[in-house]
Amino acid sequence: MRQKPGTRKSHGEKVVKDIRRATRKQYSAEEKIRIVLDGLKGEDSIAELCRREGIAQSLYYSWSKEFLEAGKKRLAGDTARAATSTEVKDLRRESRDLKEVVAEQALELRLLKKKHDRRWGGRRMRYPASEKLEIIRLVEGSHLPTKRTLDKLGIPRTTFYRWYDRYLVGGPEALEDCSPRPSRVWNRIPEPVREKIKDLALKESELSPRELAVQFTDTEKYFVSEASVYRILKSYDLITSPAYVVLSAADEFKDKTTRPNELWQTDFTYLKVIGWGWFYLSTILDDYSRYIIAWKLCTTMKTEDVTDTLDLALQASGCDQATVLHKPRLLSDNGSSYISGDLADWLEDQKMEHVRGAPYHPQTQGKIERWHQILKNSILLENYYLPGDLRQRIGAFVDHYNHRRYHESLQNLTPADVYFGRGQTILKQRERIKRKTIENRRLLHRKSAA
Repeated sequence: MRQKPGTRKSHGEKVVKDIRRATRKQYSAEEKIRIVLDGLKGEDSIAELCRREGIAQSLYYSWSKEFLEAGKKRLAGDTARAATSTEVKDLRRESRDLKEVVAEQALELRLLKKKHDRRWGGRRMRYPASEKLEIIRLVEGSHLPTKRTLDKLGIPRTTFYRWYDRYLVGGPEALEDCSPRPSRVWNRIPEPVREKIKDLALKESELSPRELAVQFTDTEKYFVSEASVYRILKSYDLITSPAYVVLSAADEFKDKTTRPNELWQTDFTYLKVIGWGWFYLSTILDDYSRYIIAWKLCTTMKTEDVTDTLDLALQASGCDQATVLHKPRLLSDNGSSYISGDLADWLEDQKMEHVRGAPYHPQTQGKIERWHQILKNSILLENYYLPGDLRQRIGAFVDHYNHRRYHESLQNLTPADVYFGRGQTILKQRERIKRKTIENRRLLHRKSAA
């Protein structure tokens, strides 16, 4: 069907109007006032002014009418007007700020009164469940942020949120303080194991808790710490005070050796045989492992006694037969037998260096001095009437010291373990035993909890 020309024209005008409406320029109040004032000046006609500004004349007259009416009301003394949106926003913001200040001051006075009366905010202070609930209510009803409210009360945020989590899960009853001692400990040592530790302590009464812990781990393949052994023995009243006081020294030596047979320490000590007089024990100790390489019970402290002990040490260590780049250095004090020329010549023939400690400073030979103290504390608990008995007792203790006594400074290994290079293997085995023991304890705990 053919459309009428009038219909097509009206449709085109509608499209043009929509385009003009969409692209119509928006005028601010200042621009409207400028255009109206230009028209009132009369320099150009209203038609030319509207054509230049791109507006309809009807729109201009509408603006002019509103401008004159507003001026008339102003001249008549009517100063009342509606506030702009910006002014409304500013007023609302000021009102909100004032309300917050008033609420903050009122809450601060209330919180300070509570804090003063209840003494809240003290360091490590414990609060009953009722006060915890009251603090939670104050924070929930506060107009301030949680951090600022808690700062006013002097309550750490971590403490408050711990209370709040318990409150949300269990209600006010969950705010009661729990017993600090857990009802069930997953890592508790079973009672049969505690009995075995007690039996071992009664059997090996000369061992310390540290030595008992290491020996029990190695023999029973079950890990226990030194602290656990101490607590168990203390519960059975098997801990006694030490029989002597040990003088404290530095934690470690400044210049440490890095391998066995790098440095040997030697010294004499006095031992008495009743009816025979004094005997002198000459010892060669490996500095790295504390291993007693050789020893000799002598009647004098001459150079020959020193060289005889060194011959025994070279034979025991194999350094007299093996071809090595550096033989062990010798560390001693400044005794007459150690500063003699005969010893210097003998050491030169053996291609061994000699180092002497500072005069009147026995700490330089601290390891062998400590060995002498351990030896005397053990073997001098009884009297000896024959040199052979003393020699036999020294040999038995040297064997115990080298192969069975756990040395604390050697990570609870024996000197023989370190000297012969099997220390790392033993430490790895102990670590595996420890992990397995902890896994078994955790498994038993889970089974009992289920």
